[in-house]
Amino acid sequence: MKRTLALLLAIVMLLSLSLSGCGGESGDNGSGADVGSNEDVEFLDLTGNLPIIKDQAAFEEANGGKLTAFIINDAARTVEVKDLTMVQRWKEDTGIEFDWQVASPDSVEEKLSLMLSAGDDLPDIFWNFIGGQSGQYAVQYSDQDIFMPTEDLINKYCPTLVKILEDNPQYQKEIVTPDGHMYGFPYIEQMKGLVMTSGPLLINSKWLDTVKKEMPTTVDEFSDVVHAFKEAGDLNGNGEADEVPVMTMFGPEEIDTFGSYNMFYRFTGCFGQADSYCYGNPYADHLAVLDGKITFTGNNESIRKTADFFHGLYEDGLLNVNCFEQTSTTNYTNSELIQPVAIPGVVGVWTDMQITSNEVRHEYEPIPQLTGADGGKSGFPLNYSEMQDTSDTCITTECKFPEVIACFVEYLISDPSLSVQSNWGAVGYNYYEDENGMLCFNLDDNGDIIPVEPYESFGDMRTNTTPARGSMIVLDEYYDTVCQYTYDAKTLLEFQHVNGKEEQLSRGTNVPKMLMTLEENQRLGQIQPVISDIVDRYVAGAVQNGTDDASWEQYKTELENAGVNELVEIFQTAYDRSNA
Repeated sequence: MKRTLALLLAIVMLLSLSLSGCGGESGDNGSGADVGSNEDVEFLDLTGNLPIIKDQAAFEEANGGKLTAFIINDAARTVEVKDLTMVQRWKEDTGIEFDWQVASPDSVEEKLSLMLSAGDDLPDIFWNFIGGQSGQYAVQYSDQDIFMPTEDLINKYCPTLVKILEDNPQYQKEIVTPDGHMYGFPYIEQMKGLVMTSGPLLINSKWLDTVKKEMPTTVDEFSDVVHAFKEAGDLNGNGEADEVPVMTMFGPEEIDTFGSYNMFYRFTGCFGQADSYCYGNPYADHLAVLDGKITFTGNNESIRKTADFFHGLYEDGLLNVNCFEQTSTTNYTNSELIQPVAIPGVVGVWTDMQITSNEVRHEYEPIPQLTGADGGKSGFPLNYSEMQDTSDTCITTECKFPEVIACFVEYLISDPSLSVQSNWGAVGYNYYEDENGMLCFNLDDNGDIIPVEPYESFGDMRTNTTPARGSMIVLDEYYDTVCQYTYDAKTLLEFQHVNGKEEQLSRGTNVPKMLMTLEENQRLGQIQPVISDIVDRYVAGAVQNGTDDASWEQYKTELENAGVNELVEIFQTAYDRSNA
């Protein structure tokens, strides 16, 4: 009851926040630090004007050095973080020069664990955490005096964020922890629901013409087409038997971007109840909201029926032979999709830009939503949110000047053009400004971006001009006024709609991101990975060997013994709490 009251109070507080800008009554942020205690410091301007730090030397003397920022680096980045175009612009505008503590993605999990467990040598802020799980880190260490609550800082210095939270009450439910506090600042990337369904399911339309088949609209037609692909032989014309009628992967989930590559779950809806998962909300895998109740869908008959269907494809040699052995470095997005000829007949992608040959990419079209024998539809809504991180730029209790961080976040998000560039890349690389100041892409006649040397793609330019994925906010209302809709995602969104995006989202069955209590998180960490592993093993085994009553009953018993009912209960409690 106390946690529920704390949550309600925090939400009421947000709804009543002043929109008057920086400067107001000081208060305690919950960590013992007085918000606004540095307002009269002569080398700072915390009123919303720039620069925020007027005298860097004086600031460093008072602070004991630069503000330190821990960041998980992008493995593809070749420019040092401090030298990125947007970082240099931030420094010029705000006077803030961060000392970036850069961690390699290969070793960051251990480094984070050691740093946070020890609780010493902490940076002033954590720019990001692993896999969009900033809120889980904030909750996990909420009782160890490591992270500073930020609701009072937001109240006092972030009027833009206050207004966004007022306008999007679902985000308020996701950002407030069960102890009633907020930690860090959110990362919101609205793209007209882009991340709420899987990426496109594509089919090679050139191959369709060759085998004289129409675009499939039912599961039976799909099966007929992919069998025709196998029988046709050398469809890509390279003289090799390298064509794969259906290309998929069966895990691990962490390499499956927004549920796009494991084709199995796209088909579960065709056989009854659609299953759902998303690495960005991993504890909610195989859960859905049905009639207002959290329901485990991993033991629904649709799983068994889908396994039977894929077993038929497997037995007929229609799947890629390594579909059970995909890794982050060997999965088909890093192998078959980068070839100069088309390899898969049907494939799931996050974006068709993963097919790196422009000529090959234009051979593929999205498949319309498929219908099963009983009228069920393909695809599923992701258990996710467009507020992809709740607690980026997370301030530690070591930070002497938290107001500076809050004003820096307000600087990032109050200027939509700056927020867009900070998220996706700088003018002069990813964008140019047209005569009206709108951010536009320089595209060739085929609609592909013309990269700026020495870079070869939009992704290269993004990675090497901005840290990205901090506390930026991009709203739907920015498109066609502030910036063009991201050129590579425009096709992605169009293809998702062909795949049946509206119908999938209209089901309203997705489990939202919810911040759990420390105890809930600890228990979920014990039981949920075991449950997901049981599902993964059953699906892999059933696809290869087929199903039978005995193995199905054993599977359901394993799930019960692993604590699936407790999993549902924990999520139901959190769901009820967030909707109280």
